[in-house]
Amino acid sequence: MGGSYSIIDAKVTDITSHALHLEATVQEGKTPKKKKVVVSLDSDPISAMARTYPSLPQIDPMKLDHASKIPIDNFCRRMIRLCNIVKAYEATGKMIQMGVQLGGKGVGKLHDDMYLNQVPHNRYVRQYFYGMVADAALEAAILCSDKQFTNRMKITALFPEMNPSMDSYRIGTLLELSRSIAIRLAEQNLRVRVCVQGSMGVGIFTGVPKQLNGVHTLLQRMDWESEPGEENEGMVGDYVNFGFVGKDHVADFKKGDGEALDIQQDDVFIIICPQNMVGLESSIIGPLSEMVDAAGDRPVILLNPDLTDKISSQGQQSVRGRQQRLDFANSFETIFQFQNIYFSGTSYFPILGSVVKLGPYEPWVAHQRRDLVDDGGEVYLPIYSSETVPESEVIMATLSQ
Repeated sequence: MGGSYSIIDAKVTDITSHALHLEATVQEGKTPKKKKVVVSLDSDPISAMARTYPSLPQIDPMKLDHASKIPIDNFCRRMIRLCNIVKAYEATGKMIQMGVQLGGKGVGKLHDDMYLNQVPHNRYVRQYFYGMVADAALEAAILCSDKQFTNRMKITALFPEMNPSMDSYRIGTLLELSRSIAIRLAEQNLRVRVCVQGSMGVGIFTGVPKQLNGVHTLLQRMDWESEPGEENEGMVGDYVNFGFVGKDHVADFKKGDGEALDIQQDDVFIIICPQNMVGLESSIIGPLSEMVDAAGDRPVILLNPDLTDKISSQGQQSVRGRQQRLDFANSFETIFQFQNIYFSGTSYFPILGSVVKLGPYEPWVAHQRRDLVDDGGEVYLPIYSSETVPESEVIMATLSQ
């Protein structure tokens, strides 16, 4: 440093599960020398460089082991942390690609040829998303029961048919996804309550968000294959029940009095698209927080929540208690996310890529959508990865390279 010490060249001579072995050519004074250096995969920058390259938290070994027991996946995620520290952002995507190519479990990999710009989506595409989301929900519920994950969880699935800000929004896809999650959990003998927020407001100024209009009724009328002789016979009413958002819709075990049957406890709560409404002087945060408190340590899964404050005439959603509402909204951990990247917030064609997190302990991965030559299909190529939500500036920088 300061002109007295500089690295001319370096090459990797060995890689272990814990470190990189380098042979570096360094310039000290006028004479170049070769030095062997061992860099731990959990290294932090030296104090003199901490301002230029701020350190990042080390990845919990338990999370690494749970996400994948394959050594190459462990190595790549720890290398991604080092790449982010030195701001070699484009290298993080190559690490995800390398893990897939060298026999990893496919961390961050998405199916080819999803053609999400085509609406309605192909049935296999919907089933692909339903399966991924349901798997993530079940995994998170198991981790929660083992005290290894918070009971406050959220799922963000905003592919075109699930995005209410787009003309392609399809209420049937939301209902089918909710059903898939509930059935996957119920198949593991977990009692699930699927909830939708009720009417909000005061007096004549009441209503339900347009996105949720009729959802509670449709949920109960849709085909759950729960009739006698069907695949999920008896599931609805026993292992799957319905309700609204509020502490009154949390069922605890209550022994029957002989004539009445025992009331079974709800094990998992799925809350569909909880959100505030523009103009109303009431927030969904109140009844939702009461419900979460009543649930205790049982998993509460928010599906596509929007807990941001909205404009209201007397400012009740803008000033009073704002920090408490923010803290509550931020207390939910993402267990799954799929969100497309577009040129702008108002232009939904073409799709540039996606930002995903495919499980509770999976990394965040940004992809670029690329068309293959001669109409050979499309692929989602990993271009960036991190342990935290990717910043939009970093994503756009890697997209442009």
